[in-house]
Amino acid sequence: MSDQINQQNNPEDELSTGLKVLSFCIPLAGAVIYFMNKTDNPNKAKTACYAALIGMGVGIVLQIIATVAGGM
Repeated sequence: MSDQINQQNNPEDELSTGLKVLSFCIPLAGAVIYFMNKTDNPNKAKTACYAALIGMGVGIVLQIIATVAGGM
């Protein structure tokens, strides 16, 4: 239990802004960052995973918009 509390309050367990942007723009990179950090740095892993999922969602929505707009 105390390890879990220490990991949540660890300031070193925060993903840098550059890696957040990379995870958002290239979701595959976010997945790699997630799997590299999931045991030692769970907060970094979770942030990379969220950024990758949001990036994928935005990409899908933009693809749908481009497809609809291209058909007109």
